[in-house]
Amino acid sequence: MKSRLVLHLATAAGLLALAACSDSTSPSASLIDQTTLTTDMASSAGDAVAADVQGMGLAETAGGLATPVAMAPASVTGDSLTWSFTKTCFDSTGTSTACGTAAVRKVATHWTFAGFRDDTAENGAVFTGDVTRSAYDTLTRNFTGSTEVSRTHDGNSAGSDTSSFVGPNVTRTYAEAGTDSIDAVVFNLPRSQFRYPVSGTVVRNVSIHATFKSATRSDTTDVTKRVEVDFNGTIVATLKIDGKTCDLNLLTHRVSNCQ
Repeated sequence: MKSRLVLHLATAAGLLALAACSDSTSPSASLIDQTTLTTDMASSAGDAVAADVQGMGLAETAGGLATPVAMAPASVTGDSLTWSFTKTCFDSTGTSTACGTAAVRKVATHWTFAGFRDDTAENGAVFTGDVTRSAYDTLTRNFTGSTEVSRTHDGNSAGSDTSSFVGPNVTRTYAEAGTDSIDAVVFNLPRSQFRYPVSGTVVRNVSIHATFKSATRSDTTDVTKRVEVDFNGTIVATLKIDGKTCDLNLLTHRVSNCQ
C-alpha cells in the first residue's frame, strides 16, 4: 500500500509540474499595442478633420462666396473623394434668398462625400482609408459696417470609415464610426490671403473596432477616442489625443510630431 501511495504522489507531482510548464509556455501577449493604436487614430482623425476644413471652403464656394482654391491634399498619393452639396442662403432677416448675392448673411450647407484616401502615416505605415461622410454646416458672414471681415462655421459631421495601416510585421485595420462637432471655426478675409482658420475647434468622437493581424494570428479590441483640433491661422493646427499633442497639416492632412 505504501509503495502505491508513493507512486500516486509522484504521479500527481509530475502532473503539477507539467501544468506549471504548460503555463510558462502559454501564448504570447496580444498583438494589440495601445501606443500604436493611438498614433494610427491620430492619423485617421487628422485626415477626417482636415477634410471637414476642406468642406468648409467648398461650402463657401457652393454658397457663391469668394474663396481660395479648394484645399485638396495635393501631396498624398491618392485622393479620390467625390463631393456633393446642397445649400440654402439667408438674408439679415433670416429669409431665404438667392445665393451669391450681396444680401446673403448665412449659408446652410449639407455636404456628403465618399471615396478612397491613401498616404504614409507618422509611424511609417502605409495608411489607406475608405470614407463615407455627411455634414451640416452653417456659415455666418461677419461685418464691420458694410465690410465683411470674417466667416464663422458651426455644424457637425458623421461618417463610417475603414482605415488600414500596413507595418513590417502587423497590419492594423480599423472600422470607425465617428461624429465631429464644428464649433466657431473662423476664417478671416480676404480668403485669398487667409486660407486657414484663425480660431475655433473641431472635436471628433469615434468608436473603433481594431484588428491587429500578423502572419500567424489576429487580435481585436473595441475602443473609443476623443480627438480635439484647435486652429491658429496657420497651415498647422494642434491635434490632441490621449494626452498627446500633435501637429496636423491642413493641406496634406498629415499628422506628425506627437508628444
